[in-house]
Amino acid sequence: MQVVLNRRDKEQLVIKLREEGKTIREIASVAHLSFSDIGAVIRKIDGKDDGIEMKDLKNKSKGTQALFLFSNGKKPIEVAIELDLPSIEVENMQQEFWVLSQLDELALIYHEIKSHLTLFLRLFHIMKRNRLINEKDIQNALRHAADDLPSLEDRIYKLTNYVMDLESKKRVLKDTITLWNAQLSDLGRAIDIKNQQLKRMGK
Repeated sequence: MQVVLNRRDKEQLVIKLREEGKTIREIASVAHLSFSDIGAVIRKIDGKDDGIEMKDLKNKSKGTQALFLFSNGKKPIEVAIELDLPSIEVENMQQEFWVLSQLDELALIYHEIKSHLTLFLRLFHIMKRNRLINEKDIQNALRHAADDLPSLEDRIYKLTNYVMDLESKKRVLKDTITLWNAQLSDLGRAIDIKNQQLKRMGK
């Protein structure tokens, strides 16, 4: 029988897992809490100290040092180099920083689209350039895209078949031209032979 934990028990579990060095995602999986709830617990534990400097964190964990660097605007690659950490650990720590900074949705969205991040950014910049960044414009763009997609797919299918048909005809014409060239060559040799025969007869 599964034990149902109350709110306080879950907070204690978050603290325990945090001390074990678990990531936000791992804690969420075990404690069955949202990123927002986990972030609130961790913020309550850690507190804030605006006077902290990097030299004061040398005895702290790599995770704590990474969070400090992120809070000072460091990029992931800079954090990875400074702390000598693999990229996957830095990525997890960056998501943890987002959660602790109350950017929970950003962490969730990044996890879902990170393999397509370049495409999403390209789409965002296109829409921003065309001033289509309010909710109504985005809904209209998505609706038109959904309506036009089937017809676009049909056009692509027809054009693909058309190109394949042209390629087939091109191969047939190429073979025909090769055959004609061979026949012309044979005809030329036959004419040369006839001319030589006529010259000999003329003597």
